[in-house]
Amino acid sequence: ATTEIYTLSLHDALPIYLERAMLRDVDGKEAQLRYANLSRADLRRADLEKADLRGANLSRANLAGADLEKANLAGADLTGAELSEADMEKADMSAANLSRATMENVLAKRANFAGADLSETDMTRIRLERTNLTKASLQKAKLKHADMERANLTGADLRDADLEGARLTRANFTGAMLQDANFDDALIRLANFSGADLTDASGLDQDMLDAACGDAKTILPKGLRVPVCTE
Repeated sequence: ATTEIYTLSLHDALPIYLERAMLRDVDGKEAQLRYANLSRADLRRADLEKADLRGANLSRANLAGADLEKANLAGADLTGAELSEADMEKADMSAANLSRATMENVLAKRANFAGADLSETDMTRIRLERTNLTKASLQKAKLKHADMERANLTGADLRDADLEGARLTRANFTGAMLQDANFDDALIRLANFSGADLTDASGLDQDMLDAACGDAKTILPKGLRVPVCTE
């Protein structure tokens, strides 16, 4: 009964104040939750597919295992939120604040994180294939074993990011800030580092960079070089 009551509220009531609400397994598919206050709410395994959560406050909310496929969370506050195992495929997370969130094993293929704040976020084993991360802040983010094949990181801030074991095949790092980033055991084949700053980046060697590309503006650790991109 509780779930049914909240389902009606999610779809019909505006503005919505559900701080610390127990909404585990709730049916919120296509719910209208723009600017809703869901801070610290328990939304584990919630169905929020295609929900409108633009500008919502989800700080420290528990969204572990939630379905956020194609949901719109542009400008939402998810500071410190728990999102492990969530499905965020094709979600709009543009300009959202996800700093210090936990996003382990999240599926976020083809999602839009343009301009999002992902600083100090734990994204271990996240799937970000073909994801838009242009101008996103990933400073000190944990991206161990992340799959970022063909991700667009143009102008992104990845200073001090941990990319150990990450799959970065064909990723676009044009103009990205990668100072002090860790590339131990990362796969960077055909990655584009044109205009990127990799000052003091660790874990790189010449064999790795020979499989990637850059340009005259690429800044590399001392003693390393990168082929010029031809495409």
